[in-house]
Amino acid sequence: MVTAVRKLDIGCGQNKTPGFKGIDLSSGADIKHDLFSFPWPIKANSVSEVVCNHFVEHIPHYIPGLEPGRDGWDYFWAEVYRMCRKNATVKVVHPFARSERAFWDPTHVRYIEAVTWNYLSKQWREAQQIDHYVSQYDFEIIAMKRCGIPDDIAIGSMETKTFAFSRYWNVITELEVVLKVRK
Repeated sequence: MVTAVRKLDIGCGQNKTPGFKGIDLSSGADIKHDLFSFPWPIKANSVSEVVCNHFVEHIPHYIPGLEPGRDGWDYFWAEVYRMCRKNATVKVVHPFARSERAFWDPTHVRYIEAVTWNYLSKQWREAQQIDHYVSQYDFEIIAMKRCGIPDDIAIGSMETKTFAFSRYWNVITELEVVLKVRK
């Protein structure tokens, strides 16, 4: 059964965001579905707001039964794009790649840097001449927040922060990224 949903919590687990419908295999979900089985039972162009907390780092690279050579990340974002309306917002929180937290959970299979999010932008992929290898989804990064920054770095100059962010481990524990769907 395909459902029209306005606000969706993807991979909600047992902590569904208040005011959102949750999709997951967990007991806390409103819509019980394997998120690595496509398509999801959500109506196309029906979702205006998405949250996805600590799920994207679990997306497998290879998904049995799907097109060989096509990464699970691509399938996942193509599905999010399909069900979202134009200008929908998608808020994603995940462990930062250079944080020990990214490696604690043995089910994490992706280590996501800030630049990873550029790959969801059609304009950026075209500029890099790599627009041939993923689906035709298009997201714009509208906000990115670095979380868990130690106080001694947070109060430093921009130069100090930039240096620390790019060279040291455990300066950023997680990223909060907000995307806008471009259709």
